[in-house]
Parts: sequence; structure tokens; C-alpha cells
Amino acid sequence: MLKFHRDADGDPRAEAEDGWDHLAGWLESDVQGSASLGRKILAAVDKVAVGDLDEWERTGNVYTVTLSPEGAEIRLELDEEAEPLHLHLAELRDALARWIDFAAAGDQRE
Repeated sequence: MLKFHRDADGDPRAEAEDGWDHLAGWLESDVQGSASLGRKILAAVDKVAVGDLDEWERTGNVYTVTLSPEGAEIRLELDEEAEPLHLHLAELRDALARWIDFAAAGDQRE
């Protein structure tokens, strides 16, 4: 699904398999190495999952992510013809939690 590594500058990078390129791109370009931002988005995922929020949306540098009880949608803003990626909330939560852990581990080493 996703593999994480750091580039030569120490920035977090994600590689996707199985058509999850939008997820990898969103983590790199919009969440970046910010564990704080990642935790805010994770809190929104949890609120939508338990019904405390009907919908949540955030447009970042390159992507818009929309959360609803039906799942998550990651849409590339730079290409209107690109198909969005649809995920279950649990799938997004898992990937985001792993990204946060990875980003935080890098912050501790620096």
C-alpha cells in the first residue's frame, strides 16, 4: 500500500502501490512533515467516524480531502480530469497515523 522514507534532505516521502498515488501525494505535499497538522486531520477523521461531524473538508497545497460517513475522498486540485481516490475512513486513519509516527520519529532524530 504505502512505503515511507526520507529523501537526501531528510524530508518525509511516501510511495504508493495499488493506485493510491493521491494518498501518497497528499501526505507529502499537504500534510508534509507536520505531525501537528496530521493529528488535527486525524481528530477530524475520528469525529466524522463516530458521527460528531457530518462532513469535514480541507484544501491544501495540491489536494482537497473530504471526509464523510461514507468515507474519504482525495482530489487533485491541479488536474480537474483526474479521478479522485476514495477510501474508507479506517484506511485513511491507518495511513495518516503511520505517517504521523514516521514524521514524529524524524523530528526526534534532528
